[in-house]
Amino acid sequence: MTKKITILKTLITFTLIVVAVACGNRRHENSDFKLKNKSDKELELALQDQSKVGFDYFNVRIGIDLLSSTQNNSFSAYVKLNVDSAFGGYIKKTIILATYMVNQDSVTFVNKLEDCYFNKSLDYISILFGTELEFEFFQELLLGKPIGFDIKEKYKQINAKDHYILSSHKKRAYKKLEQDKLDIDDEEMLIQYHINGENMLVDRIDIEIPNDTTSIEVNYLSRKAEEGFMVPEETAIKIMNPRDTLRIGMNYAPVKLNDRKEISIKIPDSYIECP
Repeated sequence: MTKKITILKTLITFTLIVVAVACGNRRHENSDFKLKNKSDKELELALQDQSKVGFDYFNVRIGIDLLSSTQNNSFSAYVKLNVDSAFGGYIKKTIILATYMVNQDSVTFVNKLEDCYFNKSLDYISILFGTELEFEFFQELLLGKPIGFDIKEKYKQINAKDHYILSSHKKRAYKKLEQDKLDIDDEEMLIQYHINGENMLVDRIDIEIPNDTTSIEVNYLSRKAEEGFMVPEETAIKIMNPRDTLRIGMNYAPVKLNDRKEISIKIPDSYIECP
């Protein structure tokens, strides 16, 4: 695909910033609902419409639950987002543990418990984690958007009984992936958008990155109306690779839109670079 998706430092930010349980989406429970036929183009237009933001500033406090084989933690992250520019804020658990800022080029993280800081380019972090990282990933995730959707891409519909699935690849590509027969030199990423049949909102996004042996599942479990826009209320993420499985739960407090907040970060002179 022309637009790469990525993950793993919603984590230097969000865990340092970010996971709690990626359960199945609760919105496919109406047994009386009958799915209408939709063309691939109709589904693409629905995702294209959802990709639009419609506001310039987004502020919220997010309760975060993080679970992996090595950690089980909960904390709050205050997020100030200037759309298409930067986001930042602080991480708190009784006291402020850290501050952070992410822009189009870099991530800065100030650890107030260890008196140290981290300031690196997104390219550097991508190398560390073996998966390319872009600012758009963070923004789309925070705003509950169809992550990585590209209007230039030709998507294919995969049949499902109770919701729509729009995919970057045909079903046989996923079968090859399961059988370890997919040509990973040619396939950078496979992505599926699961779309609610009643309201046409994207409920779940499945991302496969064969080269990195990484799978990412994003569930937008619930949304709420804020100032005429639908924003996330509860999001669950599961990141799976051969080393571990990371689960992130994000619960949103009331959202404020178009309330401009300054995004800045201060590194005390006495702080050293984090090891």
